[in-house]
Amino acid sequence: MSNKSNNQKRIVMSMGGKGGGGKSTLMTSLVDFFHAENCPVTLIDCDTENKVHGSFSHFFKEALKVDITTPSGFDEFVEKVLCDNAPMVLADLGAGSGKFTFKWFDDMHDPLQEAGVRFLAIGVVTSEVATTETIFNWANALKSRTDYLIVRNHRNGDDFSALESSEPGQRFLKVSKAPVIDMEARLDDIQRDLDKRGLSLRQALEAPSEIAGPFLSRAVSKIRMRGYLTRMNAQFRRVVDTLLP
Repeated sequence: MSNKSNNQKRIVMSMGGKGGGGKSTLMTSLVDFFHAENCPVTLIDCDTENKVHGSFSHFFKEALKVDITTPSGFDEFVEKVLCDNAPMVLADLGAGSGKFTFKWFDDMHDPLQEAGVRFLAIGVVTSEVATTETIFNWANALKSRTDYLIVRNHRNGDDFSALESSEPGQRFLKVSKAPVIDMEARLDDIQRDLDKRGLSLRQALEAPSEIAGPFLSRAVSKIRMRGYLTRMNAQFRRVVDTLLP
């Protein structure tokens, strides 16, 4: 898998809304996908709320921690984007980061676009209405200056009517032309151990038993994790043209 144009970059950012919606799980899975496809990617951890667990730098030691609530943090973000050779930049934004992101986006979008940078905003929705409202709030602020990708997280069931059946949801999907993919529910014990140990699915499958721990090293756990990884990567391949620059 190669990027469409060597002169372009893509910043993929999560829509940071209410915590606990599965955003970090989705973003770590996306890193796994790009690593599996040998696509170079720059990781930027903008989640200042999670100091230890639940953010990019907890799972990937190479991730640059940036505080986008400060002007210097925004400058560091831009410098990293423009100086790295990787065509893909994944930015994990923390819960409640919208107002800071919107201000930065207003200031920096046009210059970055002129430099060949394109944006993709990923929204993770569950059956909780608040996760869908986050998508609407971000879309109202970012408008057509970014592409969109929606991920339905089935962790709490399959009711996504707030997105798919409501008038605002149908209007958003029609106007944005956002592809919709699915992330299946994982066993709580597996996801809890992954989070505790700071391991993505791919990392856990490749890690020695002393790193993965006894539960994730079990044969049945590995079978389940391999299945999760395979099916999630298949979802990403469906929208690879949206993901790439």
